[in-house]
Amino acid sequence: MIQKNMIAFDCGNSSFRTILGTYDGEKLITEVIDQVPNYMIEVNGYFYWDILHIYKGLLEGLKKAASCVTQIHSAGICTWGVDFAFFAKEGTMLNNPCAYRNTYGAEILNKVSPADKKNMFYETGILCDKINSLFLLKALQERMPGLVNAADTLLMIPDILNYFFTGQKINEPTEFSTTQLMNTKTKTVSKYICDMFAIRSGLFAPIGKHSMLLGNITAKIKTELGIDYDIPLICVPSHDTAAAVLAVPAGKDESFSFISAGTWSLIGTELSEPLISDEVLNAGLTNEVGAFDSITLLKNNAGMFILQKLKKEYEAEKGTEIEWSEIDTLTAKKKDGVPIMSVNDAEYFNPVSMSESIWAYLLKTHQVTGKKDWQTLFCCAEESLACSYAVAIEEIERACAKKIESVYIVGGGSKNKRINRLTANYTGKELLTGAKESTSLGNLLAQIKYFYPDLQTADLRNIVSKSIHSVRYAPDTRNDASLSLFRKLQSETK
Repeated sequence: MIQKNMIAFDCGNSSFRTILGTYDGEKLITEVIDQVPNYMIEVNGYFYWDILHIYKGLLEGLKKAASCVTQIHSAGICTWGVDFAFFAKEGTMLNNPCAYRNTYGAEILNKVSPADKKNMFYETGILCDKINSLFLLKALQERMPGLVNAADTLLMIPDILNYFFTGQKINEPTEFSTTQLMNTKTKTVSKYICDMFAIRSGLFAPIGKHSMLLGNITAKIKTELGIDYDIPLICVPSHDTAAAVLAVPAGKDESFSFISAGTWSLIGTELSEPLISDEVLNAGLTNEVGAFDSITLLKNNAGMFILQKLKKEYEAEKGTEIEWSEIDTLTAKKKDGVPIMSVNDAEYFNPVSMSESIWAYLLKTHQVTGKKDWQTLFCCAEESLACSYAVAIEEIERACAKKIESVYIVGGGSKNKRINRLTANYTGKELLTGAKESTSLGNLLAQIKYFYPDLQTADLRNIVSKSIHSVRYAPDTRNDASLSLFRKLQSETK
């Protein structure tokens, strides 16, 4: 076979990267070609993403990658979920995408009755959440009616970038399922939801299929890259969670749970059909579309955002940049007396000061005294995140009425050895690490299937197993008092 050189664009909240993946028929090797910081921009009280900055960075990354190999055979794009922008009929982008950290979605959600929330869940399989695109879109209808009325098409973040590269408009299914505008059973736009919120059902592009060809990059981009060959852009599972789950190195028919640990931590399991029941609803679980029409039953949980914010504030106080290894050394010295917080409390969604918010809570709950202590703050965040992972997996087991054999943690958060050890202990299950680059690997696996359509999901995961080193954490002793306290605190914030 001919070696395949593929590009995975992996766009996250804090940075976006160009990854070169090389597949030789057995193993998949990845190399980070370029990484550029990403950020929200606040203007007149609204948070936006600079999508043209992202596109320019990806274009530069593609140019660098093209200079590294004789030919790039394909490319695919993954990003975070829920955010979108509007396009006019002639194809002009009308706005920079508003970021999900804006709070106006909550204003709409708060007006929805409990009965309607339940009906919406049973219609879509998706749990009502303030960051779902549906509520963000409805808020913009009220706040920016001129913009929304002028729109012909709504495209999600990866769809926008696909359009910039190829001129083709589609809504990719894993990403579109995060809107709560899709019926996850039928994989179609829900007329019921559109009618309920007075949203034009014709606002959306056709829904794509994984591993299909979206189109080749445009002639103008080829000229800019200095190449004379086509680069097919493939419809990959564009929601970063769905891509990461595809790259879980689980065996065929293995009953597993995953933790996709990034800015958010998505905790769940893989199903063939949506699981829609009162138990799933009450557990706060949602049925997002996964790779190749699978379903990822998951919980949208707090993630590394809390630790990232703490680290930035710690650096600001110290007046210098600090490596994560220094944080690890700091937390390793604390052996007991770690306080617990409810990491999913709205207070920690996007506070002005994460450290002050957490410390004030710990003082209020009489778990600490005195001045702010950074070692305690970092240990509290790590221990509490591990507790939240364990409780979420318990809820998934009950909802699915099945025993989960193992837990795979993938994504950037899988590098945190202390959280990994704590999670194994609190769940009482073997925890295995996937790749840090799991989103990119899943992106590349979908591209491989474009070239070799007979490959099944188990075959693709076998490629990952051959290509990465997985670390195993066997469960040891756990602090039942901490886990019980976390359950109590979480129940009080629901």
